[in-house]
Amino acid sequence: MMLSSKLRTLVLALVTLCFVSCETSNNHAPEPAVMCLEVNGEHYDVPLPCNGNLNLRTLCSEFAADIKVLNYSDFSSITIADKSVINGAISYTLPTDLTTAGYIPVDYTTATQHGSFLINAYPEGIPGITHQGKGQIPGHFYLSFIYQPLIMKYDNDGRLLYYRFEPTEANGTFDELGFWDFKKHIFSGKTYYSYHAPDPKFSDRAFTGYVPGMRILLDDHYNPVDTIHALRSLDGYLPEGSPLDGHDFYFFSPTHWIASGSYVEREIDGTTRAVAYLQEVDHGQVVCDWWSTDHDELLEWGSPAFDTSFDYVHFNSIDVFPNGNWLVSFRALSSVVCVNPHDGSILWRINGEALDPSYSFSGQHYVRYHKDKGKESITLFDNGNAHDPSVTRAIRLDINNIDDGEILNGRNRLHVGDYFTQACGAFQDFGSRGFVMGWGWSTQVGNCTRLVSEYDADGNKIFLLNRTDEDPNSVNPSYRCVKYE
Repeated sequence: MMLSSKLRTLVLALVTLCFVSCETSNNHAPEPAVMCLEVNGEHYDVPLPCNGNLNLRTLCSEFAADIKVLNYSDFSSITIADKSVINGAISYTLPTDLTTAGYIPVDYTTATQHGSFLINAYPEGIPGITHQGKGQIPGHFYLSFIYQPLIMKYDNDGRLLYYRFEPTEANGTFDELGFWDFKKHIFSGKTYYSYHAPDPKFSDRAFTGYVPGMRILLDDHYNPVDTIHALRSLDGYLPEGSPLDGHDFYFFSPTHWIASGSYVEREIDGTTRAVAYLQEVDHGQVVCDWWSTDHDELLEWGSPAFDTSFDYVHFNSIDVFPNGNWLVSFRALSSVVCVNPHDGSILWRINGEALDPSYSFSGQHYVRYHKDKGKESITLFDNGNAHDPSVTRAIRLDINNIDDGEILNGRNRLHVGDYFTQACGAFQDFGSRGFVMGWGWSTQVGNCTRLVSEYDADGNKIFLLNRTDEDPNSVNPSYRCVKYE
C-alpha cells in the first residue's frame, strides 16, 4: 500500500525527532552539579567538580560509617574507599582512632567525565590534641569547648572515638559560640548523650559567660532525638521556647530534666540584673521552678573576687539529693546552696570563702553529691579566684547529712597545686580508683594547655590530654572535660 506524500513526510519527521531525542538522552545528559552524600544520617551537598576536601560534621569509630549517595542514579559509577557503591550505599569500617583515619577517597564517573575528591575524617579546624599515659578508671573522656562548636570522646589510650564539629564563619575567633557540657546518660539500661548548642535565633542575647541555646539529646548512636528549649515559667515571665543556659543539665529521663534559662534579665529593687532561673520539666510540663529574684539575701552574698553589680549570682551547676532537693552552685557568690524545689526555699548555704583555708573555695564549678558506705560528701572544682596566690584545687567536703550541710571534714585531693583555672572546669572523685580534673580555661603563660588529667588514688598523674597550642589567649580552652563509665 502506497503512503500519501503528506503521511510519508509525517512519519519521517517522527522518526527524526525520536532519533534526535535518543541521541540527546544518551550523549548529552545533563551532568550532576552536586553529589548528595549522607554520612551516618548527616547530609552534605558536594559541588562538582570538588576543588577541596569534604570536612565532616560528625563521625564515630565505634560503629561502621554508613555512607549513602542519594543521587546515585545521576552517575555511571562511584567508588568510596576503594569499594564500589552498589544501590547507592556502602558501610565503611573506620580505624579505632579517628585522628588516624585520614582521608576517604571518592571517585566517580558520569556520562562524559571522571572526577574525585576526599572526605576528611578528621576535619580541619579541630584543635591539635596530644595524650600522655593511660587512664585506669573504666570509661571514656567527654570534652566540650568554650569557643569551639566541638564535642569529643576519647578512650583511656588517648584515641579519639567520636566528634561533632560545626564551625561557622566566626570559627577561630572569640565571636564563635561553643558546644558546652557534653554528657552521657543512662535510663532504663539505655544510653543517651546530650550537649548544649547555640541557637542562632538568640545570638543577640550572647553575653560574657553565657551561650543562649538549646539542649540536644542524642541516642546511643549519637543520632539527635530531641531539641530542648525552656518552657514558659510558672509565673509567666519567661516565654515558651526561650533559650537555655549551657552551664549544666540534670537528666532524669528523656522526658524529665532540670535546666536553666540563659541570661534572663529581671528587675530587682529598680535595677535590671542577669538573674538565675531553674525549671524542672516532666513530660512537657514545668513541675517546679526557681528564681534567684525571690531571695533578697543573695544580693548580700557577693564575693569580692567578682563584679556582682549585674551578673550577681552566676549559676553554673546543679545536682539532686536523694530526697529530691537541689544542690546548686553560684560562682559569683562562691557559694553552694541546698534548695527545696517545691517551695523555693534555701535550706542551707556553704560559703566557700569562709571555710578553713585548707579547703576553702571560690568561683567554683561542677558541684556534686556523693554517698559511699553511708558517708555523705560534696565535691567541687575550686577555681580559686579569691585565693592568694590564685590556685585551682580539687575539694571534697564530708558533711553530716543533706538536711543541714554541716561540714565534718574537708580536704584538697590535688596535692600539688601548680595551675590556675579562672573559669570552667570539673573535678570528679572516684574514691579509691582515683580522680579526674577537667581543666577548663586557663590563661597562664607557659602553663595553659591542659584539657583533662586522671590521677590515681595517691594523687599521681597517670593520664593527660593536652592542647598543642600554647597561646594563653587561645580560643581552644575546654569548657568541661569529664569521665563517664
